[in-house]
Amino acid sequence: MKQILSCPSFLIVLVFFLTEVQGQSDRIAYAVTAINNGEKEWIALRKLDTRKGKFGSMLLNMTDKRAAVKQLSAPEMVAVNAGIVPLHNISANNNQPGNTGVAAIAYDRKLNRIYYVFMSDDQLRYIDLATMATYAVAENRFSKAGNYVFQPGDPITRLVIAPDDYGYTITNDGNHLLRFSTNGTPGVTDLGSLVDDPHNNDMTIHSSCANAGGDMVADNDGNLYLVTASNRVFKVNVTTRLATYLATITGLPAQFTTNGAAVNEDGQVIVSSSIITNAYYIVDPQTWKVLPGEVNQQLYGIADLASSNVLLTRKTNLPVTIISWPFKQANKVRVFPNPVLFDEVSVQFRELPAGNYTIELANVLGTTVMQQKAIITRNVQTEMLHIPIITAQGFYYIRVLNEKKNVVSIQKLAVERD
Repeated sequence: MKQILSCPSFLIVLVFFLTEVQGQSDRIAYAVTAINNGEKEWIALRKLDTRKGKFGSMLLNMTDKRAAVKQLSAPEMVAVNAGIVPLHNISANNNQPGNTGVAAIAYDRKLNRIYYVFMSDDQLRYIDLATMATYAVAENRFSKAGNYVFQPGDPITRLVIAPDDYGYTITNDGNHLLRFSTNGTPGVTDLGSLVDDPHNNDMTIHSSCANAGGDMVADNDGNLYLVTASNRVFKVNVTTRLATYLATITGLPAQFTTNGAAVNEDGQVIVSSSIITNAYYIVDPQTWKVLPGEVNQQLYGIADLASSNVLLTRKTNLPVTIISWPFKQANKVRVFPNPVLFDEVSVQFRELPAGNYTIELANVLGTTVMQQKAIITRNVQTEMLHIPIITAQGFYYIRVLNEKKNVVSIQKLAVERD
């Protein structure tokens, strides 16, 4: 503490970084829309640039009979995830359901997959976004795991991938909190019935009529946030299964029913509707009020949304070594170009002591994405950092550590994708 107080300039930089880390790294969401404007079949998978408010072209018709589905057994899925069996070695068949529409999607950024379920079928499937091929495990049915009878009129309508790398859904009646694995041994597990917070009163989580539909997002502290079609918001603790009614979103148009929800790069919640089809809205998760100004699409309604961002409700602790970073060295490391477009960034060292250094690329949560060693022998020396192509568009930090693992520089870096 004395060291921090004796160096005011360092304190300013530390506070700046803690503030910046609250941002999100991914400004891309995935959306399920109609194929054409005005249609009501929610079967088209598209990318949505949440900063510009614009859709890309359709990535996939999710009910196309020509799109072969690879039905895997559980052992095959384990082998695929372990890299033992290449995906293209798995046999395929054309067994997509008819044009019943997609009920829910979730985006797994680490594995570059979209998990989804149909309105008329509770089998969990996923799309490999690298190849746009679809895969399914026959055993992975939510009703089978929960030991209940699936009803086509009561589909799985909300999915989310949480920071613990598991996917989650909640049945409309709140009687089943279901978790599915995204790698390793595949499977769906019923964690049990949700428990009403005593303060919920008549806003019980077990009202299947009032709480049907909607979507879910997650935070970085072990909680899920269920936004129902009636725009009610419940916070669900995964460990205790306690469901707490927080609010009903205010400021939405009349007749608006929430069908999709996702967190944007600013930590706000996007909500979309399949009824109000010309716009989506941005909600402040502190107040659950709509922020001024709708985001006009004038193209499609959005039946479901998914992004890799989470609500940051718990501050992320930075490594203790950052405390020994002398502010006066910050200008001795230069990072360029910034933004970076082609996965290569130069890190230039100027007048730093000769020795061994480590260059780290970290995301906005402080998690190291990659490391690279650098041996500095010259007064001015430039090292090339190759950013993994799977790294999503967004903001990152270049951290430089000396031999004692003390941070000598932190530079903010914007990674852009075409």
